[in-house]
Amino acid sequence: MQLCYTTPMHKPFYASGFLYNQKTGQILLLQSQPTDDSSPAWSMLGGEGREGEDAMITFQRVVLEFLKIDLKIKRILPIYDYFHEGLDKINYVFYAEVGKALNFSPLKDYIPVWIRFDETLKLLFASKTQQDIIVGERVINAKQRDIEALKINANVFPPSG
Repeated sequence: MQLCYTTPMHKPFYASGFLYNQKTGQILLLQSQPTDDSSPAWSMLGGEGREGEDAMITFQRVVLEFLKIDLKIKRILPIYDYFHEGLDKINYVFYAEVGKALNFSPLKDYIPVWIRFDETLKLLFASKTQQDIIVGERVINAKQRDIEALKINANVFPPSG
C-alpha cells in the first residue's frame, strides 16, 4: 500500500494530528469545554481536506486556523492513514515537531492542553483517536531510536578519511 501525503487529493479526506514537543515529551490535544452533564472529551486537531489540497497541507492549514501557528512543512511528519468509517473517508494522521510548548488561549469549543503520552491513557477519546495517539507515540519512539542508533554508529564507526 502506498501512502499519499503530498499528492493533491481528489476524493474527500480528513487530516488530523497533534503537535509534539520533544523536550517535554508532551503532545498538544484539544479538551472540549466541560458542561454540567458530561465529562470533557479529548480530540486531536483535524479538518476536512479541500479540493486540490494534499493531506499535509490540510494539516498545516488546520493548525494555522486553530492555533495561529504557521508550521513549516518539514516539521510535519506522517504517522499513518486509514479509512475512518465514522467519517466515511480516509484519515491522514500527522504530528508536527515544535521547539517549545507554547501556551494557547481557549478556543470557542476547545481548550488546547499539553499532555504526556502516558497521561492520555486515562482520558476520554473516541476509540480511533486513542488508536491514533498510541500509533503516533510508537512512530515517534521509533524515530528517536533510529536517531540514537545513528549517533552510536557514528561514534563506533567514525567516517574514514
